[in-house]
Amino acid sequence: MATGWLGWPPDMAWSTPLPELFLAMDARIEWAQMTNPFGSGKPGPKKGKPAPSTVAAKLRQVLTGRQAA
Repeated sequence: MATGWLGWPPDMAWSTPLPELFLAMDARIEWAQMTNPFGSGKPGPKKGKPAPSTVAAKLRQVLTGRQAA
């Protein structure tokens, strides 16, 4: 996703932390929605979307195998 869809060079994609990569992908999706000539130009309400800190905590928990403190 980082090298293809976001257009980042491979070294930047490998050195970027996952939460930052997820934020960049979310921003890219939002930008695509806002610049869509066939859409309303306004992203809809984000129902049920967890906060970035929640996503990062869950990802850290999965990768480290530790429970949240």
